[in-house]
Amino acid sequence: MSNAKRFIGVATSARSDFGLLTPLIEALLADSDFAVKVFATGMHFSKQHGNTIDEIRDKGLADRLVEIPCFPEQDTPEALAESMAAELSGFGRAFATEKPDILVILGDRYDILPAAVAALNFNIPIAHISGGEITEGVIDDTVRHAITKMSHLHFPNHEEYKQRLLQLGEEPWRITVCGEPGLDDIDRLPFKTRADIYDELGFAEDRPLTAFTFHPETLNPAGSADAIATILDAAIKVDSQIIFTYPNADAGSQPIIDAIRKFCADREDCRFHASLGRVRYYNLLKYADCMVGNSSSGIVEAASFNLPVVNIGDRQKGRLSSNNVISVPLNADAIAKAWMSALSGDFRQSLANLENPFSNGKAVESILSVLKSTPLDKTLITKRFIDTRPANAGTETQLIGG
Repeated sequence: MSNAKRFIGVATSARSDFGLLTPLIEALLADSDFAVKVFATGMHFSKQHGNTIDEIRDKGLADRLVEIPCFPEQDTPEALAESMAAELSGFGRAFATEKPDILVILGDRYDILPAAVAALNFNIPIAHISGGEITEGVIDDTVRHAITKMSHLHFPNHEEYKQRLLQLGEEPWRITVCGEPGLDDIDRLPFKTRADIYDELGFAEDRPLTAFTFHPETLNPAGSADAIATILDAAIKVDSQIIFTYPNADAGSQPIIDAIRKFCADREDCRFHASLGRVRYYNLLKYADCMVGNSSSGIVEAASFNLPVVNIGDRQKGRLSSNNVISVPLNADAIAKAWMSALSGDFRQSLANLENPFSNGKAVESILSVLKSTPLDKTLITKRFIDTRPANAGTETQLIGG
């Protein structure tokens, strides 16, 4: 790497974070002040989940790509822990030869945590996007806060999330509220016509279409089979074509995959895709009639398309959401009722003036500015904990047994 350029590493472990990082990666590559490497691991190397490492290669990033192919063959806690250990070792080897000046990480997945831990050992400053959020139903919540405490620059997508980072003791100068970078270029994407996208995906234009993604609630992975059975019971009661996309490769994902495959085998108006790719997925959100499941995409991205969303269970509990989101418990009757409401013309019309609270069109610009201007010195790498308690709080010490 040339000394004249600031070397930015971008870590990605799944289709979800890569899609949101894509506008930032493209902007970094276009800026002559930066040298860029993409460090890919985790679910990108799962054949079952679409082998999305090919999508990264197809974007012309092959010569900018560092591959760390560690993916568990099973979705058990033991297999996931073993894959995390392999990823930690892989990132250690990668950073020994390709050490970024700053490493960019987005989000909260378990398989991106090893990248942060490895960077810690190399004193690589971490720039963390989408910190400060709450998702009470999954281990991602803990992972996200752990990455926050290991990070040196923070890019939350909402002011409320900045306040949580301050509660976690982060110094205010490290935090830049910027919005979600993955939303910056939505207006510039190559959208097809409704007729073309329905034809491409194999659906009839004259019937409603539901986009469906349901991930395990990883605090209770054993409940995945019962959860998806309940949701599919609700689906039977709703008049809609359904396009299913695979769940994340979390503990408890296989029962969801098996149940949806069986459901689709008995329904000519349903399709199951491992991965649609970013552009085709956003085409789907533009033209679908509603979204159902528990994906963060329903919270973060769907509002940009005025798309009604039925958010099921606790996976996204605690996240800010817009008026397009109907949150329901894991109950077949409640899900079916909300689903039919989301498909109604009246509900869709009520969203005509909806604004996405996570989108300002300038997230990438804000992030680039900070990545470019922040001094790479001891001040950046040395973290101070800012105590938000009153000055006299907790100063008295009580001796036990004294």
